[in-house]
Amino acid sequence: MLCKKCGMEISDDAVHCICCGTKYTPQQTEQSNNIPSSSDIQQIFEENVSTTRFEDSKQTKSKGKVRTWIISLFVKAIRSCSSEQDRTDIIAWLALIREILANKSLSVPSKAKNIYRLTDSKKTVKIMFNSVVETIKKYKKSDLPLSVKIAIPATLGAAFFVGGHGVGIAAFGSAIGMPVLLLIFIGTAGITAVLEAFLSNSEARSYISVILALIAKDELLRQAKKLQEAISEEPIEPKWFDMPGDEKGLRYKLLTMDPFEFERHIMSFFQNCGLPTIVTKKSNDYGIDGSARHASGYIIVQCKRWASDNPVGRPEIQKWKGVLLDEEVKSAVWKAYFVTTSYFTKDAIENAAMNNKIILANMDTIVEWHLKGLSIN
Repeated sequence: MLCKKCGMEISDDAVHCICCGTKYTPQQTEQSNNIPSSSDIQQIFEENVSTTRFEDSKQTKSKGKVRTWIISLFVKAIRSCSSEQDRTDIIAWLALIREILANKSLSVPSKAKNIYRLTDSKKTVKIMFNSVVETIKKYKKSDLPLSVKIAIPATLGAAFFVGGHGVGIAAFGSAIGMPVLLLIFIGTAGITAVLEAFLSNSEARSYISVILALIAKDELLRQAKKLQEAISEEPIEPKWFDMPGDEKGLRYKLLTMDPFEFERHIMSFFQNCGLPTIVTKKSNDYGIDGSARHASGYIIVQCKRWASDNPVGRPEIQKWKGVLLDEEVKSAVWKAYFVTTSYFTKDAIENAAMNNKIILANMDTIVEWHLKGLSIN
């Protein structure tokens, strides 16, 4: 069973927790087999994972050593990736996770759930996590100093039992639970340290600086300099804006949004898919309002927050198709989304169908994204 105070796995007939000392009666041990609630997870982190004023200098020092070791495991796992693109994906993903951890408006359970959602769909991230977790499970056989080995169970046991099932796995029902808790344990400073192992201090400073650094180094854009310039010009981070819960209210809100805020909101759907995503603040030659890096190539997006009675016609789609006629752009772009709060004329739809890279998204599509999320195959 799991200790309800610290999350350590203890025997079913235990009279006390070997980690925190909490005493148990037979009735309590039976009840403790339940999966922890969000409040339980919150309490576990507040009391055991975060450094508190009740820790003495020795405990704080031990926790720091464990944190440094875990950071080194993440760095080693990323370096062992088989391809540069896999490393790029993970670095961009970590930059996004850091933004979640830095969001003071989110509770710890909410942060954990958001990280889990962004992790579960990323194959490369799962591979990295498997490497980190397996190493932690075998910590007793490592060449770590004895003092660090002794500190690991007590330090990490608060969140999960090393080598066994912990609160993260119980709460999320997946082996991803443990790495999610690890990320929260090392925090924003720890993630920054991981990023700085691959980027300069200035490049690792913010989400946008990380994405721009990756764009500058992207082999796919080496022969597409104009596209690289277009998506890098005055970039800003995507932003999700709160929306009404009812469909009528949602449609009205989308139609009345500031056009630039609409662009940021639309691009947040791509970011929520775990893709490195930016919004282009300044107009550019290609009419690109935002871009996202997929393993198959770049996704470019044009957004039109138009009135519902002002349809997108063939001329607009023809211009968008024209972007893809550039051989440099064509080789780097995987998909080209045209998103509008209006609708597309029959001629526009037929014209777009002639290019398999173009995807049209009207108001109904955007509403569906809000209800079911954006699915990128």
